[in-house]
Amino acid sequence: MRFILTLSAIVCGSAIAVTDASAQEPSGKSASQQLTELSKGWDESKWEKTFRTAPGGYMRPTGDAGWKVRMQALRGVVALGKEAVPALVEALKDKDVARRVFAAQALGYLALDVSTESLLEAARNDPEAAVRLYAVDALGMKGDKAIDFDALLKAEKSGDVRKHLNYAKERKGEPVEPAIVKQLTDWDTKTIDSAVVGKAAPDFTLRSATGAKVSLGDFKGKSAVVLVFVYGDT
Repeated sequence: MRFILTLSAIVCGSAIAVTDASAQEPSGKSASQQLTELSKGWDESKWEKTFRTAPGGYMRPTGDAGWKVRMQALRGVVALGKEAVPALVEALKDKDVARRVFAAQALGYLALDVSTESLLEAARNDPEAAVRLYAVDALGMKGDKAIDFDALLKAEKSGDVRKHLNYAKERKGEPVEPAIVKQLTDWDTKTIDSAVVGKAAPDFTLRSATGAKVSLGDFKGKSAVVLVFVYGDT
């Protein structure tokens, strides 16, 4: 399974990051152009194995420039709104795994404008577990109470995908919040590589589980800080 972290908790549909960046203007690129740039800048073979034994690996190498390309593309297609949906739905059928994974994730933010059937097809039949996982997330974010997640659970063999099916069930038909989509489209992607290994971390603010704002700078000179992002469990 390949886990892609973004600015929001895609499963929970609640904001976890606070930025001061003003809304960015659209890039002017179509969804097809964004997908082409993704294909050129993202190397799917760079996944590295960690303590987990999945064949494809779970981590990317330090300094992987593909992350910036991927996140710029994600923000770009989501900023296009429903205009991007046809190209992304078509990408769900692409032979390239990376494009299918990306399309399934992006469609979660645009779920209100995506047909349930196109997402169900990916969730049921895609041979790549990561695609099924994001398709399941998108189904949960769509807010369609008629979706039979129990039937999907019965047929699904991947433990990770099954976890996300349960997360989707826990949403109880609550669609993705517009504020989550806006947070991504307003995000300044120039800040994606502002944290550099071996250098002081840039200050940032996140929301705690209780909704309080917590800044890294609050702990400067007081205590060490360890950040752990557990995708899907946060």
